[in-house]
Amino acid sequence: MEYKKIGKSDLEISKICIGAWQWGGQWGKYDVKEVEKIIDIAIENGVNFLDTAEGYGESENVVGKVLHGKRDKFVLATKIGGKNFDYKTAKEHLEGSLKRLKTDYVDLYQVHWPKMKHLWHKEDMSEKDYEDITESMIKLKKEGLIRWAGVSNFRAHHLKNFPNEAFSVIISNQVPYSILWRCYDFDGTTDFCKEKGITYLAYSPLAEGILTGRFNKKTEIKEDIRKNNILFTEPIFSKALQSIEKLKEIAEEKGISLSQLSIRWTAEKEIVSSAIVGVRKSHHFAENVGSFNFKLEKEIIDKINRISEKFQKENLVPTLELWVSNCLKKDLEEIGIKK
Repeated sequence: MEYKKIGKSDLEISKICIGAWQWGGQWGKYDVKEVEKIIDIAIENGVNFLDTAEGYGESENVVGKVLHGKRDKFVLATKIGGKNFDYKTAKEHLEGSLKRLKTDYVDLYQVHWPKMKHLWHKEDMSEKDYEDITESMIKLKKEGLIRWAGVSNFRAHHLKNFPNEAFSVIISNQVPYSILWRCYDFDGTTDFCKEKGITYLAYSPLAEGILTGRFNKKTEIKEDIRKNNILFTEPIFSKALQSIEKLKEIAEEKGISLSQLSIRWTAEKEIVSSAIVGVRKSHHFAENVGSFNFKLEKEIIDKINRISEKFQKENLVPTLELWVSNCLKKDLEEIGIKK
């Protein structure tokens, strides 16, 4: 396995991370026996990073169960939800997570979402919110309850509002990032994170499965989560499939799966510390881990970059969120989606 540090921290993590959202029940049924197999495969292959959140349904409880006696083998990350980030509230949320995870500390504690008025909040982030996050994370780190802090789904215009001392403890930004989703590279977020020594934890590197190659125009999309994903929504879906055909050719020439190509490309990006793969089946995870059994030559990376940038620039706008319900109406209209 290959490893990389998160931001400017001392946390050295595998370049592939187990994403535990799929163990929360929100993606349908999961088998705890399969989850246990995934953990065993991870340990056997040197995968040492696992990400969950209090907002992932049953996930933290499942993680606490399957990591019993194995906690020391993993860098463990979770997230705080809600809209209040003051120290008292943050500590109460964290203590709940620690209880469910059956541990006395987490390695990385992340703010799951910034408040955004057009989503499910009544207001945007305030100056106090940024100050509260900073104070809370610094105090929780000093108390030994967390080792480092991070944010998730934060844009450059959010990050720029943090006081400077925040970046003494905030080391990561967990964002959707894949060959087909590069919005953060084009809205200034990547540049700002590089400036502050923050790296990405790239979730959805397979774009919720579209980059596995198993979908086509005739595929019935059953899951509500996928139905709400811009990449599964016309007219973007058809255009994504066109790019995928080109990517399949590259994968076939290399003798690897499209999934492996997609994960490896994501993990190779300088700004990315780890690619987070959500899995419910152990054989899928074994295939994903195989993404690190080969190298991607520069000419292949360049070819993928061209496909990726062409898709991004011709079909998407930088201010988009990954989910239709989270986007501004004007952004959706610009790419041909009616909200």
